[in-house]
Amino acid sequence: MPAFTQRGQPLVSVVLPTHDRPDRVGAALASVLSQTHTELEILVIDDGSAIAVDDVIAKVARGDPRVHLHRMPVSRGAAAARNSGIRRATGEFIGFIDDDDQWERDKVTRQVQFLDDHPTVGIVSCDALLVQEGHAGTVYLHRPERCTAQLILWINCLGGFSSVIARRALLGDTLQLDESFPSVEDWDLWLRCALQAPVGVVPDPLVRHVSHGDPRLSNVDSNRQGLEAFFEKYRPTMSTACQAFHQAHQDMETGHGWKKRVHVARALATQSPVASGVLLIEQLTRQLGRVRRDPGLPERTLAKILDRR
Repeated sequence: MPAFTQRGQPLVSVVLPTHDRPDRVGAALASVLSQTHTELEILVIDDGSAIAVDDVIAKVARGDPRVHLHRMPVSRGAAAARNSGIRRATGEFIGFIDDDDQWERDKVTRQVQFLDDHPTVGIVSCDALLVQEGHAGTVYLHRPERCTAQLILWINCLGGFSSVIARRALLGDTLQLDESFPSVEDWDLWLRCALQAPVGVVPDPLVRHVSHGDPRLSNVDSNRQGLEAFFEKYRPTMSTACQAFHQAHQDMETGHGWKKRVHVARALATQSPVASGVLLIEQLTRQLGRVRRDPGLPERTLAKILDRR
């Protein structure tokens, strides 16, 4: 049975890993503290930062007993930091937020309500607002509203960590990150969770992803290695078309500038007509999405196509 607090709200544990970004983690923490759902356990995991964040956390928290700072003696990466937070969590639900993202005030309320309304769902994501630092305005990222394990095998339709809240009772030991992944460990986790229980999406922008010049918690140079790890782990369960689709995306993550564009163009020609068709539609809708300021268009389009299959 769910454990409810004195206010009648379920306890939500929030895992916030950070590494050498004291100028950003404060805004992330402040957005969690401002949630309309107040029963929170906020686990800030300092992944062996060379720049101390204690003062920043203390200043933002202002003695709030819901905030707990834990420091890892050496940096072990974002996946290990999140796992450290998961092991310490005591809430019925676990939410994640990156130290350079921010939540809308009703994010936890809306997602917990969704989980209450859908008791078989294990994880729930949401739409997002994309914020380019130094530029005015935001871009709405509208995700596919229907997401299944078979779709997640093709694409990460749930997004990054900051969008998701998970129900621990249905997921058990599945709710642990594979620390061997150099990147896309979120995608791997979502697929494992989706194989355990259905997933859902709240079709409203409840998180702000901030784009900036600093490196994110995952090293962008390791993206291809992460895609290769994902492919090797799940290849036995993939159709021939799905395998060709993933291999093409690995080839696309090669080079920079015009060299990368050449690799993208070459990767469209696969041995699977189905995969080539899906890849072509993906690239066309990606370009159209840029023009329309609709970055979620490729994923929504692929979701409809793959759902019919």
